[in-house]
Amino acid sequence: MATETRVERFRRLTRPARVAGILGWSSFLAAAFATMVCFAFIDPLAIATGENPAWWSSRMSVYAIGFFFFWCVGLVAATLAWLLAHPHTRRR
Repeated sequence: MATETRVERFRRLTRPARVAGILGWSSFLAAAFATMVCFAFIDPLAIATGENPAWWSSRMSVYAIGFFFFWCVGLVAATLAWLLAHPHTRRR
């Protein structure tokens, strides 16, 4: 009795199910990373009390830095999704 490998089970899934799994997993990993990095530098208690960190020169600079940071996280998520959707083939 032959056992089915993980690759065979993955190939048995329909294309929409594979895409949903790939996008869901990569976006989860990206969100986890963004959350860790964001709250490593920003203390939620300081935000609630109105105490801004010393490196915040203005709100616009913080918004710009945050925008580019999360844009980079989105790029990493999209790249990860593409790599998972298009596995490398064997090269001779």
